[in-house]
Amino acid sequence: MRIVCRSLVAASLVILAFGLPAVAQSDEFMRECMVTASEKMCACMSARIPAGQRANAVAGLRKSNASVNVSGNLLDPATLSQNEMQGLNTVVAAQAYCM
Repeated sequence: MRIVCRSLVAASLVILAFGLPAVAQSDEFMRECMVTASEKMCACMSARIPAGQRANAVAGLRKSNASVNVSGNLLDPATLSQNEMQGLNTVVAAQAYCM
């Protein structure tokens, strides 16, 4: 019985260790997205963004939001890194799907 309990605890810890970063990135995406969009739109977009692009999407959204807050102007694509540009492209594709 102890072996089964210990196995379940160990399995739970492994699942938590791998699952928490994805949840944290999802929360970050929702936080950045909701600066300019509704919760419903952001939830739809979040579901469409692949896990491998989520960090890039968050970085791109963060930079875009900062640009609008500081200058009131849209983001200049020349200021983006390749990863940020890929992330924003993913966000725009998800947004188009969710409209």
